[in-house]
Amino acid sequence: MNTKAILAVLVLFGVAFGSYKAGQKSIPQNSNLEEVKNKISTDLVALTQKDFEEYQNLKSLEERYQKADEILGKIVTVFLADLGVKLAFKATSADTLEGSCNISTSPTVATAQASSPLPPEPTPASAPPIAPAKPVNEWIVHEKSLLEVRDERQAFEDLKKMEIKDLFSSLRQSSAVSTKNSEFILGVYSGEITFFDRKKHKSDWLMSWDVRLRNPNKEDAFALIILTNKDNGKVISRSQTSSGPLRDYVTVPGSKALIVNIRADAAYIQIYPLNGNTQIWVGNVYEQTKLGEYAMVGQVRLTKQ
Repeated sequence: MNTKAILAVLVLFGVAFGSYKAGQKSIPQNSNLEEVKNKISTDLVALTQKDFEEYQNLKSLEERYQKADEILGKIVTVFLADLGVKLAFKATSADTLEGSCNISTSPTVATAQASSPLPPEPTPASAPPIAPAKPVNEWIVHEKSLLEVRDERQAFEDLKKMEIKDLFSSLRQSSAVSTKNSEFILGVYSGEITFFDRKKHKSDWLMSWDVRLRNPNKEDAFALIILTNKDNGKVISRSQTSSGPLRDYVTVPGSKALIVNIRADAAYIQIYPLNGNTQIWVGNVYEQTKLGEYAMVGQVRLTKQ
C-alpha cells in the first residue's frame, strides 16, 4: 500500500473515532449504554495498535495490501457497531413519531380549511377595440372612380392615388390571363411611357405590344413587347413569348387592372381601359429598385392600332 492509501485509512479511522466521540456527547447517560460504548472504545484502540504494528512489520507489498484491507474492514465494523448502539439508545418523542406519520392532531382546523370557499376568479379585463384592418390592396378602392373618368388629364391624376405600394405582394396574388379571356388584349397596341425623374431617365420610352392566339382552345399564344428610347430610337428591350400561356399579362383578385411584365421582371405597367374603352389604356409604370421591391417611376398611355 502506498502513502496515499495509508493516509486514507488514517483519515477513515479519524472520522470513525470522531463520530464515536461526538455520539458520546449527544446520548443521555445510561449505565448499560456506557458499558457497551466503553467496550467498543477499548476494542477500537486495541485493534488499531495491534494491527498497525503488524502492518509496519510486513515486507511484501501484497501482504501490506491485504493487511490494509483487514484494518479498514475492522474500522468500518466498529464504526457501524457504535452507530447502532447510539440509535438503539436514542429516545424518540411522540412529536417526532407524529410528524413522521403525517397524522393531523387538529381535525377542526383542517375541516375549517377544507370548507372555506375559494376566492373568486378575477374578471378578465375587457380587450381594447380592434381597429378595422386596412385592405391589403388599398389602390383597388379608387378604381371605380377612375373607370368613370373620361378626361385623360384627370385620369392620370387619379392614377397617382392608385400607386401599388407593394407590387411584389400583388404579383404573388395574381394569375395569368387565360387565352379564353384574352380578347380584350388581343391585337397591336402602341404608346408612350413618360417618366417623373428626368435625372434618372433622360428620355421617355416608346412601347408596343402584339398579342395573338395560336390555338384558341389551348393555352397557346404569341406575345411580343418592345421598348424603344424615344430620343434616339434605340431598342431597350424585346420580350417575346412564342408559345404557351400569357404569363406576362396578369390580373389581381378584386382588381380591374391589367398588370403587364414589360421588361423581364425589371419593369411592369398597371393599366386600365379609359372610361371602360379597351381602345385606350392608361396606367402607372414601375421599375425594380432591388430584388422583390418596385417603385412607381412614371405613367403610360397606349392605343389600339
